[in-house]
Amino acid sequence: MSADVVDVVVIGDGPGGLAIARSCADLGLDVVVLGPDETWPATYGSWDDASLGIAHQALVSVAPVVAVGTRVHHLAPRYGVFDNGRLRQLLDRDVRRCVDRSTGVQHFEWGSRVRTAGGDSIDARLVFDASGWRPSPMEGPTARQTAYGLVLDERPLCIAGDGVVLMDWRPPTGFDGSTFLYVLALPEGRWLVEETSLASRVPPGADELQARLAARLGTDLTATSEHIEHVSIPMAPGVPASGPVVKFGAAAGLIHPATGYSVAASLQAAHRVAAAAAASLATDQPANRRSALVWQSVWPTELRRVRALHDYGLQALLRLGDDVGLFFDAFFELPTDDWRAYMRVDCRVSDVTTAMWSIFRSVPWATRAKLAAGNPLAFGRLIR
Repeated sequence: MSADVVDVVVIGDGPGGLAIARSCADLGLDVVVLGPDETWPATYGSWDDASLGIAHQALVSVAPVVAVGTRVHHLAPRYGVFDNGRLRQLLDRDVRRCVDRSTGVQHFEWGSRVRTAGGDSIDARLVFDASGWRPSPMEGPTARQTAYGLVLDERPLCIAGDGVVLMDWRPPTGFDGSTFLYVLALPEGRWLVEETSLASRVPPGADELQARLAARLGTDLTATSEHIEHVSIPMAPGVPASGPVVKFGAAAGLIHPATGYSVAASLQAAHRVAAAAAASLATDQPANRRSALVWQSVWPTELRRVRALHDYGLQALLRLGDDVGLFFDAFFELPTDDWRAYMRVDCRVSDVTTAMWSIFRSVPWATRAKLAAGNPLAFGRLIR
């Protein structure tokens, strides 16, 4: 162990990595972030929610929202997009940087030594891996959410309304209803229009998604787009295994199985996990025990149960085929607090089961049969 041992090293400097780093620094911990310090090219949307903490200051272009199953639903909460530069600025403050990448981590009773590509090493009492999701070599193919999006100077006239379209499941002309339209207001009057496949082990390719989007818009606007957004989000079931390095963000599976959202979930979890990190570092326990305690704060027992329910819900949703619009009609006709809770990674088990049971009672019998088809006995236990 070197004489200069920091409290925390965070590997990865995306939104999740900077969120946990900033939260740890706010609690007085000595934190170093290891990452390439590159811009974030992706577009991150979120509900307008005070639970985002300081990151709420970076939420812009907040607008009214509609969702469409077989009919239009005007939703009460508003939805915005993060100004990535502003979000980085807010989260980066008071955090030390090492602009490099990790090549490996050695573990000792006192902590860990993180080695870098530049040949240096950083000794830390606790290490977070926030470098993004990576597949396990022991797992089979993982379902993915994929999308093809265009950033346009103005909202296409063929898209009704004037705000955000969270999802529109009505099929584009000449195609089935297996994908949906997502429309997001951006700064300076621009718009992101995106064709999205919710989840599939064999997702449609970019060419098909582009063709579906062109069919919705009546023409292919790719040539007039200032940016083409390609999305591929792993929708891996369950909670990943952890170890001496504590995973966080997408690396920890903080990706909602029904939406693909992860940035807001990481921002909302950061304070809780940082508090556990500070508490563990205040003890004399060996490093592996400290890591285990912090990992328990990332995925406490209640949230593991919630994750299992969300995973079951996604599999049921994927069985619906052409009934998916009916499902989302029922979903968005729930009380706002009920469907909003379901769309959070950190909700309660009772929130999920209440939503599941309410939807099950609301949809036609043929749709109920599809929802319960995977394992009727398990489904019955889940929604009681």
